[in-house]
Amino acid sequence: MNQEKKTSRRIMLCRSGAVLGAIILTPLATHSPPAHAGSTKKGMLHYQDSPKDGRMCADCAAYTPPPSSDQGTGTCKIVEGPVNPQGWCMAYSHR
Repeated sequence: MNQEKKTSRRIMLCRSGAVLGAIILTPLATHSPPAHAGSTKKGMLHYQDSPKDGRMCADCAAYTPPPSSDQGTGTCKIVEGPVNPQGWCMAYSHR
């Protein structure tokens, strides 16, 4: 009977160690590198050059207008490349 308790305790300690190891290693194994600003491809966010349901890039929190008003496109903190102020994508977030 004493042997059963030792075996049970040993099994419990081994399993606890395995669970603790899994808890510690899971974030390391599933960690993805941070996205760089403006590095997401337009196609991934279904970018289009026209507004959708009244929502457009010019009203988005991630949109940065061009330095001068005579330039037609601005930039985005999420989408790479030039962005039409009248455009829209899935990352839209109202200011």
